[in-house]
Amino acid sequence: MSSRDDLRRFYALNINHDALGLAPWEDQTHRYFCTPVDGEIFGGPGVDGIHYLLLPEDERVFCVDPGSGSPFVRPVAKDFQEFLSFLLYCRDESPLAQIYQLNKEKFHQLLEENVQNRWPGCEEFLAGKAAALSAAAEAFQLEAQDPFAKVKLLQENFDSAKLQYSDEYYDVMGLENP
Repeated sequence: MSSRDDLRRFYALNINHDALGLAPWEDQTHRYFCTPVDGEIFGGPGVDGIHYLLLPEDERVFCVDPGSGSPFVRPVAKDFQEFLSFLLYCRDESPLAQIYQLNKEKFHQLLEENVQNRWPGCEEFLAGKAAALSAAAEAFQLEAQDPFAKVKLLQENFDSAKLQYSDEYYDVMGLENP
């Protein structure tokens, strides 16, 4: 099954996608300067401009982080099902967005900090997150998978120069549009 078919199945699930940091991205015209022009945005956490997308004829899932510095676009999974298995492991999208800047120890420390992070009234939110993760795991018959080594390898072998950007990107970056 393709990543796009899996994506449709995921968003058809009756779960709180927002609790996973994957609020549906319904306005494809709302893009950031560093969003590839041919990218199909599917969701994001709603903070710092971070969003996730698929590119034409590519099964990989990409994270776009306008605040990260160049390259702003990085692969985070070979396909959508792998992305979900990584999400199950991380329990949220945020560690996947940050993995590019972390070593293995810092990555696992971040995961532990996220588990320990509690605030007044968070029980309902965390229960919704657990239910969403469980439903996704069941619907796709997936197990949690540690993403660190696989994502690092994907990112090492990715050539962001092949991405197509808008004129705004080249203006912001002070580059000539090829």
